[in-house]
Amino acid sequence: MKAWWQQLNIREQRLVLVMSVLVSVFILYGLIWQPLNESINKQQSTLERQQDLLTWVEENTQRYQAAKRSGRAGSGASLSSIVNRTSRLNNIIITRMQPQGDDLQVWIDEISFNQLLTWLEQLASRDGLQVKNIDLSLADQQGVVRVRRLQLGKS
Repeated sequence: MKAWWQQLNIREQRLVLVMSVLVSVFILYGLIWQPLNESINKQQSTLERQQDLLTWVEENTQRYQAAKRSGRAGSGASLSSIVNRTSRLNNIIITRMQPQGDDLQVWIDEISFNQLLTWLEQLASRDGLQVKNIDLSLADQQGVVRVRRLQLGKS
């Protein structure tokens, strides 16, 4: 290498030096600086998204807890009275109800699946009940199910 360097004239040696510096700068920039900078930017945007998500979760948690407290305070009714009232309002015929500890088991012969989902959503959002267990089977008609067992409880 030294022999090759010495046989170059001074102008060529300077050109090789300048090119070596340029290639070194390019390698430093392309292989180290740019990927590092992109990684930092990506991590900053991920951090910002995570902070926004945390803020959203904290706000909605406070709203949920406030709604839960106000829902519980106003709802001193028993499970069976809530289920009877809401089933009457939604034209749902309950075949059988049976208390089981703090929960209530409900059986329905036939009900539209969409009507069942609407009723369950109403029980959850307005009355603070939650579905703890459900056992469905298909009925003879399309879109209609039999509720073999629906276990509801207060959340």
